[in-house]
Amino acid sequence: MHIKDWIFNRYCMRRPVRTKAFPQMEKVQRVLLLFESDLTEKNLQIKQLQKELSQQGREVCAWGYADKKEGLSPILPSWRILTRRDINLLGRPKSEARTSLTRQHFDLVIDLSMHDVLPLRYLLLEADGDFKAGRQTAEPYLTDLMIALPEGKDQVYLFDQIMYYLQNIQSND
Repeated sequence: MHIKDWIFNRYCMRRPVRTKAFPQMEKVQRVLLLFESDLTEKNLQIKQLQKELSQQGREVCAWGYADKKEGLSPILPSWRILTRRDINLLGRPKSEARTSLTRQHFDLVIDLSMHDVLPLRYLLLEADGDFKAGRQTAEPYLTDLMIALPEGKDQVYLFDQIMYYLQNIQSND
């Protein structure tokens, strides 16, 4: 385990336990998508998923991380790509980015990252969301719904699986 991961785990343990409530999809209005950006920052698949959710009448914000020095994309209310310039030495997004995210409340947070990207793990942890979903990881405290991802599957497959379960599971919450 790297020192950055150890610090992240210690930070997680100090955070208060969230109250979890399984969402009723017809009531979900605000959605946050977290994703690994491609280096060109085109992210066509993510933009398509964002468009699909918007067509369903939901307000969608998408935050990504590109492992490069500086970003090309402008910072918009519904789209943001963080780069190494936006994170500190420990891999945590800087205060300005965190504040911008935590000022917003989301009914649903979907983590579409395919790898353990530390800045995205921090964003997932700190995002103010009623329900969080993503791929299965060794950190079950980050998400409320985890999807086991078969080898070779991509972000679209993960998104489709998450949406399938959210739409088909009936909760007594």
